[in-house]
Amino acid sequence: MADLRDVAGFWLGEDDVASGTKKELVERLDGLLHDEGIVYRRVRTLTRKVLDVLVLLLGREGYASDLPGLFQRLPGQEPVALEFHEAEAGLKALARRGFVGVVSTRTSPRVLYAVPHELGSMLTGLFREETRTVGSVFGLARHLAALSATERQALRSSFPALPARPGTGDVEAVLGDGGALSRLAALGPGLEAVVRYAIEHHEGVMRRGRWSRRDILADLRWDRRAWEPLLEAAGVGTIARLGLGPYGIACDDEVLVVFREVLEDFHQRQPDPVPDADLVLRGGCDLVADLGFYLESIRRHPVRVSREGEVYKAALKRIQAGFVFRESSLAGPAEIFAEVASQAEHLGLVTTDDEGFLSLRPEADIFLAKPLDEKVRAMTRLALEQAGPQGRSLHQRELRGLVDERLKAEPMRWWSDRSLASSCRHRYLESLDDRGIAARHRDRFFSAYFSGRETPGDLLDELQRHWLPRLYRLGLLDVAMRDDRPVAWRLSTLGARVLGVELHALDTGLEPLLVNPDFEVLVLPEGDVSDVVHTLDGFAQRTKTEDVVHFRLTREAFEAAVAAGRDAAGFLAFLDARARGGLPQNVRYSLEAWAGSVTFAMLERGVLLTAPSEEALDRILAVPGMEPLLLRRLGTTEALLREAPTDRKLLTALRERHVELRGP
Repeated sequence: MADLRDVAGFWLGEDDVASGTKKELVERLDGLLHDEGIVYRRVRTLTRKVLDVLVLLLGREGYASDLPGLFQRLPGQEPVALEFHEAEAGLKALARRGFVGVVSTRTSPRVLYAVPHELGSMLTGLFREETRTVGSVFGLARHLAALSATERQALRSSFPALPARPGTGDVEAVLGDGGALSRLAALGPGLEAVVRYAIEHHEGVMRRGRWSRRDILADLRWDRRAWEPLLEAAGVGTIARLGLGPYGIACDDEVLVVFREVLEDFHQRQPDPVPDADLVLRGGCDLVADLGFYLESIRRHPVRVSREGEVYKAALKRIQAGFVFRESSLAGPAEIFAEVASQAEHLGLVTTDDEGFLSLRPEADIFLAKPLDEKVRAMTRLALEQAGPQGRSLHQRELRGLVDERLKAEPMRWWSDRSLASSCRHRYLESLDDRGIAARHRDRFFSAYFSGRETPGDLLDELQRHWLPRLYRLGLLDVAMRDDRPVAWRLSTLGARVLGVELHALDTGLEPLLVNPDFEVLVLPEGDVSDVVHTLDGFAQRTKTEDVVHFRLTREAFEAAVAAGRDAAGFLAFLDARARGGLPQNVRYSLEAWAGSVTFAMLERGVLLTAPSEEALDRILAVPGMEPLLLRRLGTTEALLREAPTDRKLLTALRERHVELRGP
């Protein structure tokens, strides 16, 4: 009776215990121990060490263990930060407060400490809400690893292949051969409809506030208490109150989450969207060609910009008229020009002179001479670091890297609709702690990233609406279109090369060119022809961009290429090697004649030195320090210098030889 009064005193208060009988106290305690709110408030009165012991005990199978068993480290568990005597004192304190029962027998010296099963289940739920990691909310493997031994044992009754301890085969054991579709079917029609709605409309991350604004399934009300155990028992997902503010993500709501592995498997099992597509768009090297045209336009024609840096309309229309990128809802003239102008500026290829005209920097010719892969790699690196529509976001920088990882992992896959973006978002949210995002967000004011908060929906939309179309324009993605909207994405052959993925099945055909006597050149879609198209862009005029790319060899375009320093003989050798049926003789003769008609004249900048006689010029040039300045001698009394002598020692030596320099 004394022990019962100690327990009752903790739960009921000393005043309520004094007058009660044993039966009355037991009945009142039974009611209190089934009240989640009261249990939560009483648990919060425990000291930190006692609470740590209770958490350890709840992690053991059956919520029971002896004292040494508390110090056996479970898979995925942090080391126990308790001394042996602290754990022993904590167990005794829990027993005095009715959280733990002590079980011993005469036949065994082992003493077991056990939490009553119903109370243990309630406490596990309460603690998990506070201690569960973001990763265990979004990932099935992490969720399974975070289960207590009792919860895992209960789950094994539904999934016999699930090992007793967490391991690499957990996800496969839960999904089985039927995968995500069989797991959804196990939920029953009502909850399955809710989960399908969450996937189709919110890509597996549905906040309660969003559910309240639904326009279908009106008869189903949000019911976390009923849904959460069913979702977890089926291995489909969970419901948690997510406070992602410390990570810089605007979310503080109950959220229904479909586990990342389930979501990815669900998308993998959907029908292939490509057969239903109207066409497949391939950017290839088109943006590189348009960037080259933009730079050559600046070289050959005056292009003036306003004080705000905007190109005036007349020049803008002339430049856009020469672009070859295929126009679509993903890439209109305005988007292509904005991308080209941004790349030229931030790669340091152009500058603005004092009169407001654009001019090329020396880096432009260096860039134009690079191979196609190097150009696209440089442009992609720049895009990776640039701001999106909402500014420079730490989250988007990380998500863009995840897109590369997913494309490299499955280079031949067509990613349906938003499956690529949703996979990357789930993987990012699952790994927030691994990436140290909370600490990096706290330091955001001392970095280049903006301090705004994006919602989970913003993370998805930014990838889908901005980044994936930009990768298409850069040539890294092919896009399947239906009704002028994207329905699937795939890594392009050029993108595979840029990301370092080998696709031997898509090697370039040996002779993908047809060169006609009327100077038309056709590039047949035989494997990876991006380098072939890129080479032709440097010498010929592109007339049509479809599956078969059309070019026309013109005198103006060919002479401009030769004048820019491109190798005409190398281009003829390229046509000989790649042209099916050989190069027509009239085309060969014309190209050779056009190359020979280009006359090169050299402009040289320097300082003209004139002496009164040959002897005087010899004496001046013999002075130590003059030789490095000499470009060449122009005659008996004139020489061209790199620059005027300015060194004090050199000027003194000239005066000692009675030479005085005059001039500007």
